[in-house]
Amino acid sequence: MCSRIKVLVNAIPMVNVNTGISRYLRCLYAEMERCYGDKLIIGYFDGWRVSNKMPRGPANLGQWTKGVNLFWKMPVCPALVARLGIHTIREAIFRKVSRNFDIYHEAGFFPFLVPSETKIVFTIHDLSLMRFPRHHPRERVLFSRLFLKRRCRIVDRFLAVSQFTANEMRAYLQIDERMITITPEAQEGGTFYPRSYGKIKAFCDRYKLPEQYFLFVGSGDPRKNLEIVPRALEKADLDIPLAVVGWSGWAEQQAWKNVIPLGYISDDELAAAYSGACALIFPSSYEGFGLPVLEAMACGCPVITTKAASLPEVAGDAALYVEEPRNGEALVPMLKRVLLDQSLVERLRQKGKWQAKAFSWEKTAEFTFESFLEVLHR
Repeated sequence: MCSRIKVLVNAIPMVNVNTGISRYLRCLYAEMERCYGDKLIIGYFDGWRVSNKMPRGPANLGQWTKGVNLFWKMPVCPALVARLGIHTIREAIFRKVSRNFDIYHEAGFFPFLVPSETKIVFTIHDLSLMRFPRHHPRERVLFSRLFLKRRCRIVDRFLAVSQFTANEMRAYLQIDERMITITPEAQEGGTFYPRSYGKIKAFCDRYKLPEQYFLFVGSGDPRKNLEIVPRALEKADLDIPLAVVGWSGWAEQQAWKNVIPLGYISDDELAAAYSGACALIFPSSYEGFGLPVLEAMACGCPVITTKAASLPEVAGDAALYVEEPRNGEALVPMLKRVLLDQSLVERLRQKGKWQAKAFSWEKTAEFTFESFLEVLHR
């Protein structure tokens, strides 16, 4: 082995829209390159070849979204066969190129098969495909079931993005806690910070938002519980819209009263959206981490979330909590509080900024690098 560790990253998620796993990989490896560039040689596999540069997202987002939507409308069996076919081709290519690397880092569905001398580090974000299969396309669930548990047996080190996820891994995958390192996600400090009044106004003018609005950020995944927010706003008799940011994913599109869908927007626009919102409403039932919570806090946006899954671990005492994620009734008084109690809002803003600073990609990169060293030297 040469003096620099050769790491092969499955960067296929980076080819897709910059959410979830794609954002995790981009942020982590930007920091890995910055902090450990003299100790690592990093290769990024985009599905067909390896490069020393991170892949870019889709050049034409509209065309990419149309293609993905068409795939998800396919019947289950043809969709699963198509996914297995693509996977087989990619795995064959990956196995061949991985021979030149010391470590293979996976952060998607499950690891590819690689030569025995290549160590495997596998990041697990959550187990929603296993725990809540009804919330996912059937072919995705079946694809995961075919491989996940078997492929976990060949992993040399697991990374979990939260203590909650680590607990899930022990309970549902029977993974020894000594095999797990917790590597939390973080917000990007150079991107997510409070924007000026002028930036916020320009953003609102572009998307035809009023001065006051609540914000929801996330995919259309049913476990995000988006539908309870417009109902709570209506019950609270508040003439304030809900701006919804994010890729709709595989969920059916719905029309709600007083909801303004913004779709997928740039990070700079997202920071402006957080900065101008009355509050981020994030009533998710299940999150492996919950990155929008930290992003909002870093931008000085009050957060209303739930006590489910990893969210208290991420938000600490810097958020308002709904005890039951699907309880829209409990959300009503909280919406009113953030509009009427300015001293509460200011406390949430200040606590939120400190909470966001408790997480950093530099720390995550450090924990990840230490895990690489451990699997090579044990």
